[in-house]
Amino acid sequence: MPEIDFPGLGEAAQAAFRPHFAEVERRARHRRRRTRAAGAAVLAAVVAVGAGSVWRVLPPGDGGGDRVGTLGPPIRPDRTPDLVPTPGPSASAVGGVPNPSTVTGRMLAGDLRHLYLRYRDCQGDNCAIRLAASVDGGATWDSHPLPVPDNSLVGLRVVGPRALVAEVQTSPRNAEGGIDIQRSEEFWLASGDGGVNWRRIQITEVAAVPETFRPVEWRSGIDGLTVLAADPVTGDVIRLARKVPLHSARVTEGLPAGTGLWATGWTGKRVGSVQQPDGTVSEGVVIFNGSAISTSRDGGRTWQRSVLPEDVDAGGNFGAAALAVGDRVAYAVGQVDGELRVYRSDDRGRSWRRTAARAEVGDRMIEAALRPDGTLLIQAGILAGENPVMFEGLDRGERLREVPVGPGASAVAVPGGYAQSGNQDSSVGWLSEDGVRWWYVNPPTIRR
Repeated sequence: MPEIDFPGLGEAAQAAFRPHFAEVERRARHRRRRTRAAGAAVLAAVVAVGAGSVWRVLPPGDGGGDRVGTLGPPIRPDRTPDLVPTPGPSASAVGGVPNPSTVTGRMLAGDLRHLYLRYRDCQGDNCAIRLAASVDGGATWDSHPLPVPDNSLVGLRVVGPRALVAEVQTSPRNAEGGIDIQRSEEFWLASGDGGVNWRRIQITEVAAVPETFRPVEWRSGIDGLTVLAADPVTGDVIRLARKVPLHSARVTEGLPAGTGLWATGWTGKRVGSVQQPDGTVSEGVVIFNGSAISTSRDGGRTWQRSVLPEDVDAGGNFGAAALAVGDRVAYAVGQVDGELRVYRSDDRGRSWRRTAARAEVGDRMIEAALRPDGTLLIQAGILAGENPVMFEGLDRGERLREVPVGPGASAVAVPGGYAQSGNQDSSVGWLSEDGVRWWYVNPPTIRR
């Protein structure tokens, strides 16, 4: 079989913000809070790369064949590397033949050494589902099969250095070559050894989430959030018996143990008509209001809800405010009529006060996170077509300073530091020990 490599690796990295359906997504997301149709979210689409048994990383611009790359391009310790790397020469191996059926997927981190990518190995229209795993920070990669039927949809989460869980929906084909929904099956898998071995699991319902379990954002029903959490050692999944009473809500992932459960969503909804930017009117859409934050300090047995005085909207698949949570302070960030809003809580989410920070961000999607030193990072715009901008919060979020776009605004805490995945179709990653200085991790070079 021919060797496979990423054609135009620089261009692929540059597309970290840009899915192949970017313009469709941008239009669909415009004021998603006011135009989202009712219904639960579907499994995340399977993302994919090629296939192989052992892969090696090639630094950007390297056209050589078989040498091992470092964790990323050299960086100066006084700056953060560009979030969207400058396009460079392709890293294709000598004699490499591009395979248009091979699609990259998101890089996920268990810690600073254990990295994972899910992918499809496609032969024509038939695709086997596999997993790429690295135990050395992306310097080398191994390939493992996933015990699922070909063409399955797999929603993957990494919940510990070697613990992974996957929600699977099989996609059997009918005689016409389409998906036979009647024969489709849904089940869950877990791995405690870095994806080498997998087992089917049943979700256990609990009254409270143990402090050591990691929340996983899956069950985001429109009429209340069912919180799922996973054991960071075994991958076993539990479901909180009591729903969070917010519409179209999401739970904040990647928080350090002991931070509690944090969810953001809406208190009200109605069905109505909305005028789109092109002048057309959409009928029968769900219109949300009452931007709210719910927190729990006892594993979800009880919840404290705060409703913001404005309908703060962060866009994306859910819309409600983006949360940045630390030990002593938390922020809720979004836009109102195109102007950025920053709310701060100094009492662990019980009450919120609007800061004086302002910036024009339009209808860009918004992400926010806190660095370990307490600095608020805000990124407005996730897709390249949105022309992303980034801000640092000054004076505890009272002022904003625009800074070069870099990793950090969607970073999650992992053992030993912080990690940030690329967005949408990107399979690059960024890692940091302190949340300030980052290194860039290339996607693996793929060989068959």
